[in-house]
Amino acid sequence: MSLEIINNFSSAETQIANQFFQQYYLSILQDTFFVLTDADHKSGFKLQSLLLARMVQLVATDAIHAPLYDPAVVNDPNMTNTKFVRDYTANLLKSAFPHAARYTVLFFYLLRPF
Repeated sequence: MSLEIINNFSSAETQIANQFFQQYYLSILQDTFFVLTDADHKSGFKLQSLLLARMVQLVATDAIHAPLYDPAVVNDPNMTNTKFVRDYTANLLKSAFPHAARYTVLFFYLLRPF
């Protein structure tokens, strides 16, 4: 259902899509990572992985035009949604797997430009 909602809003009018993604993108991303990294959770893995892939694709292809970050808080004038989501995702993984933090940084370095 979440994948369907993401797909529907990604094809909506730009203003509506921007409002939706600014409001919910990071929450959905964080919740999806939480579920996927929960060792006790196994059901729905395939659909949750598809959802995560679709969300990354939307950012990587610049399909989301509004900033997913607060420009008043982020001081980097060159910040993009791609860079922000890459860094945000790396921090989520570092938090979920603190023992593997150094590998997470390496993994995301290899994925550039994402």
